[in-house]
Amino acid sequence: MSDKVWINRCYCQMNGKSHSLLHTPVLIAIEQHPNHVAVIEESGLKVTYRQLGQLLNAFTQLICGFNNKNVNVPLIGVLSPVNHLSISAILGILNARCAYVPLDDQSPPERLNKIIDNTQMKLLLADGTLLSKFPELADNDSIEKIVVFGDSVLNPGNLGNSEESSEKIICFSDFNQSPSTDIDEQSHLLSETLCGHSDDLAYILHSSGSTGVPKGIMLSHGNARAFTDWMQKEFCLTCNDVVISRAPLKFDLSVFDIFNTLSIGATLVCFDWQKQRSSIEKHRDYISLLRRERVSILYTTPSTLITLECRGGLGQSSTSLRQIMYAGEPFPVAKLRHLMESLPDTRFSNIYGPTETNIITCFHVAPGDLAKHQNAIPLGTEADHSEIIVVDEASMSVCQAGEIGEIWCQGPTVCHGYLNMPELTRKNLVTSPFAQYPGRFWRTGDYGFRDKQGVLHYRGRRDLMIKIKGYRIELGEIESALASITGIYECCVVFIKDQCQIHCFYSTVINLPLAEKTAIQQLKEQLPAYMIPSHFHYKPDLPKTSSGKIDRVLLSAEASLVL
Repeated sequence: MSDKVWINRCYCQMNGKSHSLLHTPVLIAIEQHPNHVAVIEESGLKVTYRQLGQLLNAFTQLICGFNNKNVNVPLIGVLSPVNHLSISAILGILNARCAYVPLDDQSPPERLNKIIDNTQMKLLLADGTLLSKFPELADNDSIEKIVVFGDSVLNPGNLGNSEESSEKIICFSDFNQSPSTDIDEQSHLLSETLCGHSDDLAYILHSSGSTGVPKGIMLSHGNARAFTDWMQKEFCLTCNDVVISRAPLKFDLSVFDIFNTLSIGATLVCFDWQKQRSSIEKHRDYISLLRRERVSILYTTPSTLITLECRGGLGQSSTSLRQIMYAGEPFPVAKLRHLMESLPDTRFSNIYGPTETNIITCFHVAPGDLAKHQNAIPLGTEADHSEIIVVDEASMSVCQAGEIGEIWCQGPTVCHGYLNMPELTRKNLVTSPFAQYPGRFWRTGDYGFRDKQGVLHYRGRRDLMIKIKGYRIELGEIESALASITGIYECCVVFIKDQCQIHCFYSTVINLPLAEKTAIQQLKEQLPAYMIPSHFHYKPDLPKTSSGKIDRVLLSAEASLVL
């Protein structure tokens, strides 16, 4: 690829109206740190910032080529694990003034086709190995072209049910190796088209929908930059940091992994999730990679950290970790205490925010906080430029200190709403009734309270707060008590309303069931009788979503079958 295209594009980005675009700092880092290693893969492959720039430039030209042929591709699908090619593809998508839509390879084909139909995406960039698992996608009428990348050799004839479907396939390697033509014209194209605006969509992430249609959460460049800029200010990454990727592209934690790392000239380490290995080998190999590359920063879910400690050996020997951030679900205090004791030189931070709002609070956990907050670690205080209020739904008033209500948030990180779901967007993005000149707040569906010092505390989601025999119960409190029982590895409590019963699912460190009577006796020392689960279900491992969180929906379905 010609550097002339690259230089003209960078000049446009840095001198035009694109300072607030999500990927602009990455473009600057490529110019400032061309010989630094941007990405290291488990195989040992190292990709420099210069090489990353060449790849993203190739993807940019490819996408602009489609647009130049009057094929409108504002939303582009990405089906791939996090690696140097998918990162380059995402940067190329953004650089071409399009938005990326991650497709979850853990989803069934029907769900992926619903996402494709809802977004009307015409272009899909896909890892060849993953695409071979979803040949049906080539038959979707919305998809006009599929660009395949990766090491696998893909036979287009194996995709779809028609010759027309196989003709949709383009191999990125063929395009990337062919000589660029008409460079001056291409440079002009890029310089004219690539200057974007902060309100342009950067990506759409999908969460589950109650109607069976996935909810497409629309996040702009401005939303994402407000998040990544604050994360950089709070956690002070440098070009010497090494961040290890854990979250898949469909999970918002991946935005930090990719953009915060590459914006500062640091190195991102990518695990090979497609390599065949047992569950135990996967966790141990991940920790081996973390140690081998002297990783300094890890951002993931509590469930993942518990698994890495119990199954992967995290904390059993020294690491280079200076910072662990966790999000997505509460971290049982007993488990957090054990991990912090195993990694005394690592700072732990609890950061909170639904996908719709990005991260909006942070609490840096000190050892003394574990004794002070034995049931749950606080959410902390607001990120820059965010405002949070706790609202009593019955009276529609702002709660006083100590009063539990729904958490509402406003600020630059809050999403634009749900794609093609205006009614649901209006339900959640509401005008504040509490001010003379009201702003718009996002109703998170999470509940909590502020203490007298103004610190925000979490008390669960609406579906995790139940009533039994007139008593209001927070399922998280039961899980916290369970986590303190010696031998418990993971636990999840679900409530089956039709049965009016609480079910506990758990796994153990030694892979053997607990003595149920002993467990109940220990729980009675911490909880009233009406909070003791009616049923205990042992599992070697609790099921996880593709985001790494415990799959409560699957466990609730299983519990509902128990008579």
